[in-house]
Amino acid sequence: MLVRRYWPYALAVAGAVAVTAVIGVVERFSSVAGTSALYLLLVLWLGATWGRGPAVVAGVCAFLLYDFFFVPPVGTFTVRGPSELFELIVLLAVALVTGQLAGSLRRARGESELRAAEGSTLYELATVALKAPEVTSALNLLCGRALTIPATRRFALASAATGRWEAVAGSALTADELKQAAWSFETGHPVGATLSAGAIKLVRSRPNASVAYVPMSGGVAVFEVDAERITDEDVRMLAALVGLAGLLLDRRRAAAESERARGLEASDRLKAAVLSSLSHDLKTPLASLRAGLTALTSPRAGLTPDQTELVADMDRQASRLDRMVSDMLALSRLEAGLELDREPHSFVDVVAASLRELRPQLAGHDMKVDVPDDLPPVYIDEVQAGRVLRNLLENASEWATPGTPIVIGARAKEGFLEAWVENQGPPIAPVDLDHVFETFWSRRARGSGLGLAIAKRVVDAHGGTIRAENMRGGPRFTFTLPLASVPAVQ
Repeated sequence: MLVRRYWPYALAVAGAVAVTAVIGVVERFSSVAGTSALYLLLVLWLGATWGRGPAVVAGVCAFLLYDFFFVPPVGTFTVRGPSELFELIVLLAVALVTGQLAGSLRRARGESELRAAEGSTLYELATVALKAPEVTSALNLLCGRALTIPATRRFALASAATGRWEAVAGSALTADELKQAAWSFETGHPVGATLSAGAIKLVRSRPNASVAYVPMSGGVAVFEVDAERITDEDVRMLAALVGLAGLLLDRRRAAAESERARGLEASDRLKAAVLSSLSHDLKTPLASLRAGLTALTSPRAGLTPDQTELVADMDRQASRLDRMVSDMLALSRLEAGLELDREPHSFVDVVAASLRELRPQLAGHDMKVDVPDDLPPVYIDEVQAGRVLRNLLENASEWATPGTPIVIGARAKEGFLEAWVENQGPPIAPVDLDHVFETFWSRRARGSGLGLAIAKRVVDAHGGTIRAENMRGGPRFTFTLPLASVPAVQ
């Protein structure tokens, strides 16, 4: 090891002696000017091959040897006059400068070759990894490349795409390390190293090896390096591999989310098909059941008062079940893309029809209608738009405090009709405001939770919007419908 380390310096001294001998032989037979330039060739060769150190040693030796053997008085290290001294100084300066330049050129060439090799390696790795059909095999390939770095002891990638934290590629991780990786990901705080602008900076909390956790959008890179052995080149390669790992983890997460979305879509299609089939098949027997119950409540049935009340209650429950089945059938048709029969209509007429139909349910409330007489017509499917208003009124009557008013309002706004139904009742929890229109969601212990979901589907089909908000007196549901460009049908 020592011989290899000091061999260039020994060669510099020997080379200077050899060049001195060559100059001596040349000047013995003829007087040739500028023979000292032979030293420069030696200095350039040493600088380009081994760097600045051997070149400087050769330059100093050349200065001393040329002074001793060729500058009068010969055989001493003194000079006869300023011209000889200037020549020696120029020789030394040129030797040092050329050695420095040659050494710098060698280092620059070495760094360029190293960067080119790193770039080629990363390009090949990225190409193979991104073309791999399975992300897991690509991640294992990347981890294997990371372990070829001499200072890297372990390298692993952890992710929770499946719902729990696990090492998806690379070295095995303990339960404590997975817990630390989960904390780093959830808080966004790296441990032991930081990744910024594509560069890794190690935080050497311990003098020896340390485990680092670098969170990314798709998971966490966990690696253990020997802080005493790692070089700048290793750090650059490690940073590039971590960056590529982030891309692959994002690809893995996207694939998992796509698969989950396909599963949910298939589940929704199956649910819609079952609901449509079930609700359609139940309509006929429910109609027959209600007809029979209605007949039993007539005086000619000969039932006792208690039996008549029981049958009437059964009829009310059957009627409620009939409405639920109708709601399910309507929802399935809307989700299947029901084609709307849209025409210009007066919104006042839609309000009046809904109030007439729901008169029994709204009997305990003071109805207030705030709709301008000059309101432009709306371009709607009258049946479906009426369903929206009826569902909102039924919801308001159920939650409003008995005896309090229910307000229906409307106004024209930027090409749309903005209408609302407001009641004085308990406010909706802020966390629930975005969920009240979801299918089967309900704040009630009983109920299907389909009314508001159907209202949203109808409004969406018309190109409008619907939202819930808490006002000072109670909840308000606001929806929009497009205005018509022609007069309403009379």
